[in-house]
Amino acid sequence: MRVLSSGIVQVAPIRIVQQLDLPYVLLLSALLLLPFQVIQVSIAQPIHLWLLAALAIFAVRGDLRILTPAEIIGYLVFIYFALVMTFLQDFDRIKYQEQILKFAFIYPGFYLVGRWLGWSFRDRPLPLGYIFLFGLLAFEYLVQTLALPVIYRANSFGQGALHGTFIERNWLALYFLLYSYTILLTQRGDRRFIPFFALNGMVMLLSGSKTAFVACGLIYLIHAKTPLILKLIPAAIGAIAYMTVFSADFTGDMIAVRLEEERGLALQASLELILQNPLGYGLGFVESHFSRTWLVIRGLGEGVNSVFAVPLDLMIIAGFGGLVFWMVLFLGLGTGAMAALLPIAALSLLNPLHQAESVYLFLGIIVSLYRGNRSAVRRVSSKRA
Repeated sequence: MRVLSSGIVQVAPIRIVQQLDLPYVLLLSALLLLPFQVIQVSIAQPIHLWLLAALAIFAVRGDLRILTPAEIIGYLVFIYFALVMTFLQDFDRIKYQEQILKFAFIYPGFYLVGRWLGWSFRDRPLPLGYIFLFGLLAFEYLVQTLALPVIYRANSFGQGALHGTFIERNWLALYFLLYSYTILLTQRGDRRFIPFFALNGMVMLLSGSKTAFVACGLIYLIHAKTPLILKLIPAAIGAIAYMTVFSADFTGDMIAVRLEEERGLALQASLELILQNPLGYGLGFVESHFSRTWLVIRGLGEGVNSVFAVPLDLMIIAGFGGLVFWMVLFLGLGTGAMAALLPIAALSLLNPLHQAESVYLFLGIIVSLYRGNRSAVRRVSSKRA
């Protein structure tokens, strides 16, 4: 506050208003829109309309130099082989036009905007924190309990499991995992893991999504500052609790089913396809192939456009180009953020993360935040030297 010569008192804008620049508004609105996957505006979700606005703003204010050569080359190699294999091979395909739109525009668009937003927040707090996430979890529970129209739709997958405004439970668990991980990367000290595990533990119990909590354990082992031997103690406790809660899924019969009828059989069939055609089959092939083949694999077929493991599915699409894409975007090769992306890469071996828009947005944010943090540490070290 200051007094002008005319005697008028001028009040300075409060800090919250000062923060409401375009990156702040874009990230805030994305976090609020991403959960509402059931809502459709024509064929698009609200977050797709957000992407169009975000890309328009990026075209004016963004900078492609935030991307590393590895990210650009990795994507171009993938999309080249994916498109060539799609149009030059005469295989039956399902919804390949939709897949082309996603991989050629929507997914890279989310990643690019995420890289820009992450770089914009490398030296300031994120717009929302754990209070928002715990509140959102309560909201999702209320939405499903009351079966609120418009924003909730029941599904047959994982009946009784919490999915709320999300299409299914795994996308709900993934949203909470990735944004809480983003928050964790902006914090220091091992106390940051307390709300992180509390939130994701609740999500696991309510949604029944088991694999996301495995990624939480890897995040702790990689980023906790305590000595390795001390890390193993809580990791072992968490593993025991995990096995206890989901003990029914680890019986001999259940494991046999997964190996002989689900993931084990899917792995075998996927490897056979890759060996038969190392250059890939193009987009829209997986759903068509597994819905028509004599081999019945639980979890694959009509309505499922990818196999469970991201690198396998990308290799079925684009061969070697798909593997390069996974190594760069999900493993972090050449981005300087491999340590940050390693838990997500591990999770991608168990879930088709590459089919979710939110994953690409958070991947971009996480890479930029991690690179920004490393740059800040190097600057501090050089000053001390």
